[in-house]
Amino acid sequence: MGSQCLNLVKVLGLLGIISTLPRTGGLLCYEATASLFRAVTLHNWDWHLMRSMVCQLREGCEETLLFIETGTKKGVVGFKGCTPALSYPPQISYLVSPPGVSIASYSHVCRRYLCNNLTNLGPIVKLKASTAMFTEFSSHSCPTCVGEHTKDCLPNFVTTEPCPQNASRCYSSTLKFQTGLLNTTFLLMGCTRDYQKLLADFWTVGSIRVTEVRNVLEKAQTAGAEASSRGPAWGILLGLLLTFRD
Repeated sequence: MGSQCLNLVKVLGLLGIISTLPRTGGLLCYEATASLFRAVTLHNWDWHLMRSMVCQLREGCEETLLFIETGTKKGVVGFKGCTPALSYPPQISYLVSPPGVSIASYSHVCRRYLCNNLTNLGPIVKLKASTAMFTEFSSHSCPTCVGEHTKDCLPNFVTTEPCPQNASRCYSSTLKFQTGLLNTTFLLMGCTRDYQKLLADFWTVGSIRVTEVRNVLEKAQTAGAEASSRGPAWGILLGLLLTFRD
């Protein structure tokens, strides 16, 4: 009888210790970011899942991916991690639809063990396959680039490409995408239907905060004329940098 009472005391003591421990019953989710603007292809891009994180109670797992395309240039920006947002099934759509500069998005919030496990651009491939592509080009052309000002959009990488018939206005903006460990700022240049902020209606995509600063191409062209001795690409880049600083 004495030993039974002693065992009961031990059990109660153990339960008391457990009750004082912090509760960590949150989900385990993949943690990753993506920010790539060169050598991106639809079928060969992989999102490596090498890290995971424990979420707070009631948080879910998020994965949000954006595919940016302008002329022959492509870029990918993405985020995986914990989020307090309510769960929703995969959502795939164009934030900015073709022709011209296009931005496609995939976003998903779930509440299962490591459920944010997308590893490729499969959903974007399906979206593009279901979207009519425009192949007729106009006589107008625009500077084209997507990537960081000091890396992917250096003058050697800025090209002038023909515009689709229905998107012959030149566009240039500096975009910033930020959430968690993701913090990327890049230049986007190309052809659009209207020269305005492409993402003016989107403060966030998933949990990614979006900031867009439109560059004034007329000012870039003026600076380009002044810098013509270094070539047209240098002039374009110099003008855009001056505009962004102003």
